[in-house]
Amino acid sequence: MKLCTNKLFPAVCAALLLGACSDSNPTPQAQQAPAETAVQTAAQPAPVQPVQEPAPAAAEPPAPKPQEPEIPALPAHELAERLKEWDKKLNTLETDFYQTSSYDGVEISRSQGKLFYNNPQNRLRLDTVGPHGLVEQSAITDKKDIVILDENNQHVTTLSWTDWQQGQPNQALFDFGNYTTLVDRHQASVESQDGETAVLKLTPKEGEEYVLYLTLSKQDFFPLAITIQSDLMHTRADLKNTRKNSPLPADVFGGFNK
Repeated sequence: MKLCTNKLFPAVCAALLLGACSDSNPTPQAQQAPAETAVQTAAQPAPVQPVQEPAPAAAEPPAPKPQEPEIPALPAHELAERLKEWDKKLNTLETDFYQTSSYDGVEISRSQGKLFYNNPQNRLRLDTVGPHGLVEQSAITDKKDIVILDENNQHVTTLSWTDWQQGQPNQALFDFGNYTTLVDRHQASVESQDGETAVLKLTPKEGEEYVLYLTLSKQDFFPLAITIQSDLMHTRADLKNTRKNSPLPADVFGGFNK
């Protein structure tokens, strides 16, 4: 059978024409990002967040110091009894003193020194100290006689204890070991009082007129200050660095001669 080329050629041409039309109009597709851009985007590091330092811990407030219980106000008779209690138990005493005297409000004298007392021996020593801390004079007594020594601890003179004491403006400063008798000779009242101290006011039951004030610590009721007011004369002795019933320096009463 012989093919008819005239019929085949139009069919082939039609097929080719259809194929050419298909190639010239491709179906649109989604565009893809270039590979290089994708790589750069993936490689870009994440932003670094700043490191925050931990907040410093708040300082703890200091622990409150334990407060000693406040001693309530005491009547005059009980303050007097508390004073007598330590006086009866006093064996030895060592204390610094600072004394001033004024007349009608004008200071007329000032002194300082150290006092030593031994109750069993009934010995008392009073060292008067100058502004540079050196002993200028000493007085040693058995409360009968009193020996005065110079700055070199050499004997100067011997006096009667009674005569010497009468010339002192603040006799109570030298009456340790005898405070029970002192209190009993006076009428006691409370001049002032707070949680730490109490001022016991003593007025003589008879005899000369004056007022004695004892500023007492409410911890042990030992005097912190001794003040005497007589007319226009005012003398105050403050006691510091007090040591009760502790060993005294060796030979502190050396040089005493009866």
